[in-house]
Amino acid sequence: MRKKNLKIYLIFVVALFVMYNGCSDNSVQAPTETLIYEYQGVIENVGGDCSAVQVRSRSLGILDLANADRIRINLEGMSDADLSSINIYYIQNDEQVDLVNLPDRDQINSTRSVEVNAPGIETEVFSRVTLKSSVCTGQIFFLTFSNLKIFKVND
Repeated sequence: MRKKNLKIYLIFVVALFVMYNGCSDNSVQAPTETLIYEYQGVIENVGGDCSAVQVRSRSLGILDLANADRIRINLEGMSDADLSSINIYYIQNDEQVDLVNLPDRDQINSTRSVEVNAPGIETEVFSRVTLKSSVCTGQIFFLTFSNLKIFKVND
């Protein structure tokens, strides 16, 4: 009778040990995000017909894009001109490096968030909007760029 009780006791101890080890913390930590730039409201609002291309650029300031795995950019854009574009970029070695390049109306109207690899530098960042249409009907076209947030993301 004692052997049977000993077996039950050993099985119980082994089951507790397995359950305890199986409940260890294997959770995945969520990425951490740090807001490094925010502009609430309309940044650019451009309107015009097809007779001229309108381009507006502005500096967003010097941003620290270092010490991050990725950069996440949230924005709102809307345009009815097919060749409109929105770019967010920096200059490195006299070359434009795009963080965001939305080269047409469809991408502008459907993009709300973009993630890119962090360039690992502190640099001046710019935005550029271009209003351009291939259709010339006398219609007034528009492009609006607003509510920009830039985050550093670390895994």
